[in-house]
Amino acid sequence: MSQASGALHEPFESGVRQREATIFAIWTFLASELLLFGGMFFAFYIYRRAHPGGFDAGAHHTNLLFGAINTALLLTSSFAMSVAGRALEVKRSALAELCIWITLSLGVGFLGVKGLEYAQDLHEHLWPDIHFDGADPSERIFFGFYWTMTFIHSCHLIIGLGFLARLGLMARTRVLEANSDSVETTSLYWHLVDVIWIMVFTTLYLVGK
Repeated sequence: MSQASGALHEPFESGVRQREATIFAIWTFLASELLLFGGMFFAFYIYRRAHPGGFDAGAHHTNLLFGAINTALLLTSSFAMSVAGRALEVKRSALAELCIWITLSLGVGFLGVKGLEYAQDLHEHLWPDIHFDGADPSERIFFGFYWTMTFIHSCHLIIGLGFLARLGLMARTRVLEANSDSVETTSLYWHLVDVIWIMVFTTLYLVGK
């Protein structure tokens, strides 16, 4: 959205300044999140270099089917979110609302699939405690990263679902067009969740297979 939009809030005196501040804030937040996950990925590959055999063995325990399904769900959800933003630009509020709810539904589907995967992991004793079922001790380190990275990502996704639910309710009460900057910031956040998952999927599910 290239023009200033959205209901004006204090302390801003113009829509342009408000939009600039909003976009700057969301990009600053996204940069901090990339630093957080970047640190985890950096540590993962440092440990992987030190324990290649154990990390490769750990990667073979990850469920590629579940990971691929969740990747497809998030990619589709990002597409739906982009359509929602474009629909709002061309004043097609009904389509924007539909795409927002589709995005939210796909995100819930992601959590459902992840829950099934977690249940399988626990059934196979892949929680990195003293009862861990792995031949190589360094596999426990791999699964320490696995649980940490996927859990933090899921927490971010749940927050995103809250933002989407808010947008859906705003669309239902016909106030979404007056707050279109909310769509843009939520879309940026949701795309970040998508991008991070692709990196998590590649790192944990594909490398070492």
